Amino acid sequence: MRLQASMIGWAALLLAAPLAAHHAQAPFFDQNTEVEIEGIVTRFDFRNPHPVLYVDVTNDSGDVEEWQIQFANATGLRRRGWHKDIIGPGERIRASGHPSWNPETHGLQGRRVLKEDGSVLGAPVED
Repeated sequence: MRLQASMIGWAALLLAAPLAAHHAQAPFFDQNTEVEIEGIVTRFDFRNPHPVLYVDVTNDSGDVEEWQIQFANATGLRRRGWHKDIIGPGERIRASGHPSWNPETHGLQGRRVLKEDGSVLGAPVED
């Protein structure tokens, strides 16, 4: 009987682990502020759990900063017409979203991306 209870405990732990592994993005970004950045795309990692668009942005001092624009999930982006080749290195974009709480990380929770051709790519936001 004792072995059976122990096995049930382990089984419950293993089943609960995937549920605890997922996390919301909201705690990492200032949901009360929206900013816009403009720059050149260097890379787009279209993957779960969070696709990331890397953009070189020239700041007011003339220095180039690498910004990372994180999106909620690839599935949600696919539903909005996104795919891994929708944006590529060398493209100039403007992006808006919620900045990371730590401004030194140059992170953005992406909401919209405006491409140079004028097309707008909306993104799902996970709160």
